[in-house]
Amino acid sequence: MTSVLIFLICISTADPWADDSPGISYGEGAGFGQEFYPENILGPPDPDATTTFPSCSESELLTLGKYGWVVLEFVDNIVLDGAGPDFSVFENVFQFGSSYFRECAFVEVSQDGISWVMFPWDSQTLEGLAGVWPTTGDDPTNPDVSGGDQFDLADIGLSWIKYVRLTDCGDDVQDGGLFDLDAVVAVNWQETEGFNQNDLGCYPNPVNDCLNIQVWVSGTVRLYSLNGRLIYENQISEGLNEIEMTSFSQGIYVLRFSTSTGPDNSTLFTVAR
Repeated sequence: MTSVLIFLICISTADPWADDSPGISYGEGAGFGQEFYPENILGPPDPDATTTFPSCSESELLTLGKYGWVVLEFVDNIVLDGAGPDFSVFENVFQFGSSYFRECAFVEVSQDGISWVMFPWDSQTLEGLAGVWPTTGDDPTNPDVSGGDQFDLADIGLSWIKYVRLTDCGDDVQDGGLFDLDAVVAVNWQETEGFNQNDLGCYPNPVNDCLNIQVWVSGTVRLYSLNGRLIYENQISEGLNEIEMTSFSQGIYVLRFSTSTGPDNSTLFTVAR
């Protein structure tokens, strides 16, 4: 009898590009690229674009029109707040001499596609807007060489997002015209598979003075003794939270984290003296 060994190789299909566009509203002056929407704004930016020769094809760009907007969704991954910028937006800005031709957009992000947070922006410096810096044509996942406009979730207090909404600035900003979107690319990201927004981390363990609790969404944290007695309860926000432990007796405790979006998550930790 012959034995056959079968090896199953799991290859991830996740990538750093936006995967879908669940919403759009065109404004005055839109039209360019609509025939190719949404494929022309998904995936990586135009690889042939440079600082002086930007993308100009309808198969690579979409003009939103005055105050027009579009939503992009990361389906197989989420954008995380990591070290430095977390995602980049690419438009067809180009440089001529020491000047730049710019068409800007407001940038908002969301975890659920319902509640949105806008990046703060400056109408004079254009900081916080998309459509400010040209694409270099280099690695779009590396902000040091990619060009485009980078955004850091830490600036708005979010630890992760799945949606980006871009809105043409219209008359609110003095720029060259109508925003032409090329792509949105994640810099810090994680595959959606296996990600649970109710995950929590607590450290150090054992703990002496201060317990650090890292969560992805806001919720309620409760500490119990091993016999089930509730010792501590408080609301915490997404991100890193601290609990002072100096008043807790030495021993083992249960940390339980609850939200309105999923099952409770619990872990054990030890207070050492």
